[in-house]
Amino acid sequence: MAETSTLRARLLARVHVPEALLRRLGWATTGYMIVQVLRFATNLVLTRILAPELFGIMILLTSLRVGLELFTDIGISQNVVSSRNATDPRFYNTAWTLQVLRGFGLGAVTFLLLPLIGQFYDDPTLHKILPFMTIFFVLTGCTSIGLPLAIKELALDRTAKYEVTFIAIGSVALIACSWIAPNIWGLLTGNIIASIVPTIASYFIKPDIKHRLMIDGTYAREIIGFGKWVFISSIVYFLAVNFDRLILAKYVSFAALGIYGIARGLADVFSQFSVKLGAELIFPSIAAATVRGAELQRKLAHRRFQFQAAALVAIAGFIASSDLIIRIYDVRYHEAAQLIPWVAMAAWLMILSTLNENLMLGLGKPHYSAFGNSAKLLALIVFLPLGLARYGIAAAAGATVLAEALRYLCLSLGQAREKVTFVRQDVLATVALVALAFAIRWVTYEIGLTGAPGELFRITMSR
Repeated sequence: MAETSTLRARLLARVHVPEALLRRLGWATTGYMIVQVLRFATNLVLTRILAPELFGIMILLTSLRVGLELFTDIGISQNVVSSRNATDPRFYNTAWTLQVLRGFGLGAVTFLLLPLIGQFYDDPTLHKILPFMTIFFVLTGCTSIGLPLAIKELALDRTAKYEVTFIAIGSVALIACSWIAPNIWGLLTGNIIASIVPTIASYFIKPDIKHRLMIDGTYAREIIGFGKWVFISSIVYFLAVNFDRLILAKYVSFAALGIYGIARGLADVFSQFSVKLGAELIFPSIAAATVRGAELQRKLAHRRFQFQAAALVAIAGFIASSDLIIRIYDVRYHEAAQLIPWVAMAAWLMILSTLNENLMLGLGKPHYSAFGNSAKLLALIVFLPLGLARYGIAAAAGATVLAEALRYLCLSLGQAREKVTFVRQDVLATVALVALAFAIRWVTYEIGLTGAPGELFRITMSR
């Protein structure tokens, strides 16, 4: 009896989630689900209003904007989350001032780069809207420093409410502007309004903070010193994540890019959730932890498995029902069904990599992120052009899987050096995901909802 009671207690301990962690996960999950429902509904409406080529142009514009932002990223938010001095007004005002200066400086530099960008892509519509990209940089720079401070405090209730609010208002603005003007100008105007809202809303997250422009030399050096690896990692991360879209925009039509973007956007729902949890929960929690090595691995293993189990069931179902899901969209976007299994597998590998990456950031080892993203970028540079020449745009989805696998490998080697590794757990979870996807597909095929299991992971889409 005693042994049975002990075994039961151990099992309960493995599945039990502390109340504080459960509450934070609840806020993060609920907020993220609401945001994704809003984004999905918005895209669904926009695909009825706008042609695929307009989606392609905005995908490229967004990728360029995010890329230029990351090319000047010195890890200000990460500094606030990790620093013990974050609550000192001189520290967070120095961080905010550097952020503002970066935003305005980036806007000015972008104007100088416009002729180069326009010449590379050589599209008349793109030439007209590129100057408006500077507005986004200024708005990002003016965002309140209260957001990373709230993340440091693990105040996920406030960050979730903030995100849901600005996404809801931004979605309404996007749809309204696109409905009034179903062209690139309507879509651009909606995106600008959708970017103004979070900048304003960010000042209500921690209204007690008094922002003022100032630079403390000691804190500025601390921020820049920590940010050098974040800077390198951010550059490589952007290229690794967006290389496929940037290259496709050069060699395929904007309509094809728009279809690819729909598939990537659906799969990114899963990977971006891991990015959110990593940045808002895993990273700050590891940074505050007092144990390292094997003891840290032991503490994390079963929590990590719980998250993996939920993620693999969701992604397996997504892969299996890919052609069923895409029917919700306008018929012009139905070719994306063939891409979904590939981008979904890339998203799964990205989830595993993101868990590893935020663990390494929490351990104060940001250089592993740079190495992992460099490996991913190198793989894309090699495999994407080869696949594109032979199989067309569908090869881009397959190339992302190989690239993400290399990123995972590099991060796992880094974890092994720190004596915190989860390779066996991840391999077993990946095998379970693929098996479950084919099992669900077989069931849905038998009842007439989807195509045959053999149609998964095929690359037959034309260029």
